[in-house]
Amino acid sequence: MLHYQIDRIEHQVSDDRAQTGVFLIGPLDRGQATTLGNALRRVLIAGLEGSAITAVRISGVNHEYATVPGVREDVLDILLNCKQVAVNSRSRDLEIGRLVVNGPSTVTAADLQFSSQVQVIDPDRLIAIVADGFSLEMEVHVERGVGYRPVDRHNEDTSAIDLLQIDAVFKPVNRVNYSVDETAVGEGGSARERLRLEIETDGSVTPDD
Repeated sequence: MLHYQIDRIEHQVSDDRAQTGVFLIGPLDRGQATTLGNALRRVLIAGLEGSAITAVRISGVNHEYATVPGVREDVLDILLNCKQVAVNSRSRDLEIGRLVVNGPSTVTAADLQFSSQVQVIDPDRLIAIVADGFSLEMEVHVERGVGYRPVDRHNEDTSAIDLLQIDAVFKPVNRVNYSVDETAVGEGGSARERLRLEIETDGSVTPDD
């Protein structure tokens, strides 16, 4: 039976806390590297559970096409900025974060106040810019899930008209690339292969995990 090993040969952390790791898996029989690479890529991108902001409530706003007085970004921009905030929730239940900021201020993800169950991965992520004499009060909802969950307009809670739903991207893995290298010839003259796997995550999990 062929025994293979996994070696990490590279690890990087970018400015937005995203992490990239490069791994070598081998030796493998001819054809196995491509089969394994395809399966791992599919599972890593679409099958892992993660956390995301799924809804936002902004004081004084009841629809996504509004503007907030004294805030440079409109509500759609704020929702898109919140969608890009990487979070890691250790709770199976809905977690709620809040912020109240008085201007002038550059509001970032670090201003969101959560329970100890939620970690903000990139606290420098911009949410909005508030002018002098104005304020911004927000509430964000964080949930755990798998893959991508679009907003279902038919099932929205009509009793919470000011709760703005967001298409949620729960995937903790941003990108997976793989390539196949031939290694030394094995016993009986059969060629061996090695799988080179590059994994980029949003920082809520490490490529090693």
